[in-house]
Order: sequence, then C-alpha cells, then structure tokens
Amino acid sequence: MVLLVVSVKVKKVVAYVLMRVEHGANEEVLEDLGQIEEVTESSRVFGEFDIHCKVEADDIDKLAEVVGKIRELKVITTETLVTHKRRIKRLSNRRHKEIRRTRTPRD
Repeated sequence: MVLLVVSVKVKKVVAYVLMRVEHGANEEVLEDLGQIEEVTESSRVFGEFDIHCKVEADDIDKLAEVVGKIRELKVITTETLVTHKRRIKRLSNRRHKEIRRTRTPRD
C-alpha cells in the first residue's frame, strides 16, 4: 500500500475594512482592533472614513465573523473591500537600501 501525503497551501482571504467611528472613539477602536487576531494592520486615515484595517482570514465565513466583531465596536458604518488578486508588493525604501548594501558585486 502506498500512502500519499499532499500538502496544500491555502490562501487566506484578504480584505480591507473602512470604518466611520463614533466621535472621539478613534484611539479606542484602534486599540480594540489590535485585540482581533485576524486584523494584521490598522490606521487612522483622512477622508470619508476614520480608520481602515487589513483582515486576513482563513475563509469567507471567518471574514464575515471578523467583520461582525468589528461592527460591534464603536463603529457607525463599515465598507469591506475583499481583494481578488494582489500584484505588487514593494519594499520600503529603507529595506530596499538595506538589501542593496548586503549584496556583493558580481564579477
């Protein structure tokens, strides 16, 4: 008998959640977002929304659960943008310079 073990890499569902929050609740909401494991980034922003965060979930059902948790915070409205394909991931200028410094010239 032959046992075949297959390892499958499952891509996470990535979404950006834009939020309008209650007046004066920005810092509290940011702190609460930090307690949600699937929230990998969050920032205050200028414009129509007050805060945005990046959510990485195992599947669409987990994403819906996380967005539900976010809506329980002092949030007035949300808009969720689910990514389809990510094309460009750039290094920061500082990181790019660090990598360039560590390279050895080719002969």
